[in-house]
Amino acid sequence: MYNNNFKELVNSAVESSNSFYSNNLKNEPNPFYVGFGNPNSNILIFGKEQGYDVNEHNNEILLYESINNPYEWKNYIDNNILPNKTRFYETKLNYVNAFRPYLVKMGGGGHTYNKYHNLISNILDNVEIDKNENSFFEHVFISEVNHKPSKLSQINTLNDNLRIEFLKNDYYNSFNVIICACGNYLNDNQIYNIFNLKLVNDFSEPNERFKVYSDGKRVLINTRQLSMNIKNDYLKRISLVAKEYLK
Repeated sequence: MYNNNFKELVNSAVESSNSFYSNNLKNEPNPFYVGFGNPNSNILIFGKEQGYDVNEHNNEILLYESINNPYEWKNYIDNNILPNKTRFYETKLNYVNAFRPYLVKMGGGGHTYNKYHNLISNILDNVEIDKNENSFFEHVFISEVNHKPSKLSQINTLNDNLRIEFLKNDYYNSFNVIICACGNYLNDNQIYNIFNLKLVNDFSEPNERFKVYSDGKRVLINTRQLSMNIKNDYLKRISLVAKEYLK
């Protein structure tokens, strides 16, 4: 069930992670963090970064969500395990697995997962997506531009060379629709160098970044972070462009 591009990405991530952690402490965020969701989806979303601070209280979260992420995917590939909601670790934390990391992490209306659910529902308007248990993960693959978790943004633009090179992987470039909900973390030149897509339209409005990059077959939509006071109309505008590349 796993396509070759994804298998190669995970193998590369595991090999690079082994090398990285042979020279760094095991409590460092993983530059080769792969992501969560459905690897066979046609839609890829990049957020800014995972939303928690790295400290002694979050070491277990960092281990599951970042450090071990490539190894968890490697286990699923090697054992041909299908998407499921079975806990990968025995833990008191709410983390479930890389297919659907959380079943109850919707929070209030401004939570990023709520916005992702609404966006995917708008794009796939012919598919009924249950809001319970974050089932939108069945229809999208989600990663982060910046691999270093933080509750508040700590960078203006991405300048980590290990992460930048990893994002150039063929798997990430195989999606018809890429939504970079990361504000100005990536500039026009970086988007071209990573995804080989050029800016074709800028529909941005105040507080609503909306830049479109395309080669005619694939599209990358650069938006603001999708959380807090995001208007549904903004999500609908994004979805209208995305749908054109899923036909």
